[in-house]
Amino acid sequence: MLNFTKILLLFFALVVLSTRTCVQDTSTSEVEDIIIPIEMKTNQLTSDEPSFEKCSAITRGVLITHCGSCHQSSLESHKIGAIQIFDLDMGANWHTSLSEEHLQGIAGRIKNKSAVTQKQKEAIDVFLQLKESQLKN
Repeated sequence: MLNFTKILLLFFALVVLSTRTCVQDTSTSEVEDIIIPIEMKTNQLTSDEPSFEKCSAITRGVLITHCGSCHQSSLESHKIGAIQIFDLDMGANWHTSLSEEHLQGIAGRIKNKSAVTQKQKEAIDVFLQLKESQLKN
């Protein structure tokens, strides 16, 4: 009986931990530290900049909040067609399957979301520009 209780508690802890990792905090504290220089937006559109990773992470966080129910393969609500476009569960590599058409779709869907802060929108714009530049090269 004691072993059964230990196993049950361990199982419960694993469920709680795995559930906890599926939810990402998209509060603005992550975005507040990012400064987007104007010259980077217009002149230096390369994916080598460290800001590409930061902006990608911010974009992914916003998309998890607004698009995650379809674009997270770990959720039962995911859509196969949506996962083929991008899977937010791929971590930092979530954007590898994106095309220019998909970038336009992301921009259009995020543009009118009132819950997305201006700084988040700026980071998303930078990510989309850098990713588009990366796709053209």
